[in-house]
Amino acid sequence: MTVSTKVDVIDAVLGLDSSSPVHALRERRAKLKHFTQTSYEAAFTPSDPGNFSFAMRAALAARMAGLWRSAELQAHYKELLEERGSTPGLQAIADPGVVPEGDERLATILAHVDLVTLKPREATRANIEALYAVGLDDRDIVTLAGLIAFVNYQVLVVAGVKMLRDN
Repeated sequence: MTVSTKVDVIDAVLGLDSSSPVHALRERRAKLKHFTQTSYEAAFTPSDPGNFSFAMRAALAARMAGLWRSAELQAHYKELLEERGSTPGLQAIADPGVVPEGDERLATILAHVDLVTLKPREATRANIEALYAVGLDDRDIVTLAGLIAFVNYQVLVVAGVKMLRDN
C-alpha cells in the first residue's frame, strides 16, 4: 500500500500550474498521468520498503536523474532525500560521479543502476548474478529493477513535457 500525494510530481518539477496549456494537455491523458503518479508513489512510498530504505530510493533516483542530466528531477530527488533522512553516504550516492570504495555491495548496486540507466542493452544475466553475489535476494533485485525502470521512464516523460512547455 502506498501513501497518495496530492501533487503530481511531473507538474511540480516543471512548474506547471492549472493555467498552463501543457498542464491542460496532460489532463487530456488523465489516466496516464494518474498511473504515472501512482507508480511514483509505489516506488518511493511502499508500505514496506524492504532492504531499500526510502532515503536510499531517493538517492538512487537522484543518481539516475543526474546520469540523464535531468536537473529538475535530480533536484526533486535530492530534496526528497533530505526529507527522508539524508546522510553523507547517501548524498554521495546521489552524485553520478561517485564510485564508492570499500563497499562491494553498494558498488555493485550502483554499477548495475548506472549500466541499466545508460546502456541497458549491455546488461546481462551476469549483472544479476553479481547482485546475488553481494547479498541481494529476488525481492531486492525486483525492487531495484522497478525503481530503475520507473525513474528512467519518468526522466523521458519530463524531457518530453519540458520540450512542449518550452516550445
